[in-house]
Amino acid sequence: MVILGITHQGSYNQAACIMVDGKIVAWSEEERFNRYKHSVIPNGQRGEGIVFPTQCIHWCLDKVGITLENVDRIAVGHSKIEEISRKMLNPSYAEYIGWASADWFGYYPPTLVYSETVMKNRIHEDFRFGMNGDQLFPAHQIEWYPHHKSHVASTVIPSGFDECNYMTLDGEGGENAGLFGYWDGHELHDVGEMHNFLSLGGFYEDFTAILGFKHHSSEGKTMGLACYGEPDHKVIPRDELFIENKDGFVSAHRNWYTDWIAKTIKGKPYQQVIKNDIMSKEATTLAATAQDYFEEIINRNFENLLKHNSSTKLALAGGSFLNCTSNGKLAKRVTDIFIQPASHDSGTALGAAILCHHRHTGQWPIMRQQHAYFGRGFTSNEVVDCLNYNGLYSEDVKVEEVLPQLIHDNKVVGYFQGRSEVGPRALCHRSILANPTIKENLDRVNKIKKREWWRPLAPTIAEEYLFDITDAKHTSPFMLMACQVRDEWRDRIPAVTHVDNSCRPQSVNQEQNPIIHRALLNFREMTGVPVFMNTSFNVGEPLVDSPSDAIKTFLNSDLDVLLIEGFCVTKEDNK
Repeated sequence: MVILGITHQGSYNQAACIMVDGKIVAWSEEERFNRYKHSVIPNGQRGEGIVFPTQCIHWCLDKVGITLENVDRIAVGHSKIEEISRKMLNPSYAEYIGWASADWFGYYPPTLVYSETVMKNRIHEDFRFGMNGDQLFPAHQIEWYPHHKSHVASTVIPSGFDECNYMTLDGEGGENAGLFGYWDGHELHDVGEMHNFLSLGGFYEDFTAILGFKHHSSEGKTMGLACYGEPDHKVIPRDELFIENKDGFVSAHRNWYTDWIAKTIKGKPYQQVIKNDIMSKEATTLAATAQDYFEEIINRNFENLLKHNSSTKLALAGGSFLNCTSNGKLAKRVTDIFIQPASHDSGTALGAAILCHHRHTGQWPIMRQQHAYFGRGFTSNEVVDCLNYNGLYSEDVKVEEVLPQLIHDNKVVGYFQGRSEVGPRALCHRSILANPTIKENLDRVNKIKKREWWRPLAPTIAEEYLFDITDAKHTSPFMLMACQVRDEWRDRIPAVTHVDNSCRPQSVNQEQNPIIHRALLNFREMTGVPVFMNTSFNVGEPLVDSPSDAIKTFLNSDLDVLLIEGFCVTKEDNK
């Protein structure tokens, strides 16, 4: 059975995937093709707004060697809008989640009400597919799956767990902003939810905007900034912020804190978090407080979930679970954990495909997702052609030997190999790598990336040394769980140790990435340190995806070396 999974037009991080007989064959994000972050064209440019994943769909079909006519079903990771509106406009539902009255719905009317005519037009436009002119997806092939149920499927089934609890959280998505439940090995059992208008993810997004960062995009900056401050619960009173629904699950009272924003700062953000290299104490305190409440609400909901099912395994998805600090603390409470690396909306393409497979076969796909390398890959000939086109001299090298030597010589390397990662983290297929033992490299690489100086960079660690270097309880192949660097290692890897002595490691083993794993071991033989500094291979745009993307970024940045599919390109050799 061939299933094309796609995100919904209203979702950030548009994506598509192909599953064949329950196996992931191709999966990528539209931003990697159109080169707009989150696949959103800025205001004022032609075609502004969220872009449907047309190029991504084309690539997925080409990867399998089929056309749309060969697809059995198209699964959309989002409920039909009329179903969402029907649920949200039901007064009994407002009463169920604990709101005082249904009158509160008038607070954000544009996001609620979709007329039947608007909906029909939206479906028509969203699923217009430019393969041979204007071709519509056949209506009988399109199936809609709830957004957060898609998030659930995207993490529970790829976890490979025989049973577990699950949580999904994001800003908003269809009928709700989160689901809580458990998997018994046969069925998914929802036991609670978080509503869009009491969204914890929305709370964090809003406070990111208050800090002057980009809403729905820069929440990682808030997380990084929080480490420089201390929470002050007088700033935001806990009792007024938290609201508990009838299931015992806790949310952030958006109506209250929106009023608080208006009263305290008159709706204006802190314009300058950093001024003359001096951090605003008000900003760091607010970031720390928002992070503290975010973690507290998640932990309270986890504790409530344990009352329904006492499993010691946990599966997570949704954009809120890209918060490494919170994830790291949750991880210490369970015996096993899986976090979908594409936890943002691109993961719903996979989740919808999984739900569709189950619906039509009666079986859940059997899988254990051990990597995130499902995107585009390129042959050596394609790379050579691209290098020649750009007039670049290169040498054919043995990467696992040359890379550690370059890092040892303090070169900053743009690294490109194999199929690209799905999700926001660079996992050593599209990465910038540097020496973690030299403290100044944090500033150096942040300047190359045009990032704020106070933002941390991550370590990539050979898996067998992860627990010696950090206090991590679990392996971390997707760079999604923060932990503490052990005392004896903090001075040895200062460039990847944050101000609070934390780090967000990527652990690598031989099966996941044999070249990088071997290179790390070789670097250890040279230095005693089985660690590289790792950040995403991009400067102000999405992760590089193609050889031309990598070459363009290399030539227009202060990177020293480009290692691309076994070819070494240096600035010195190409002056």
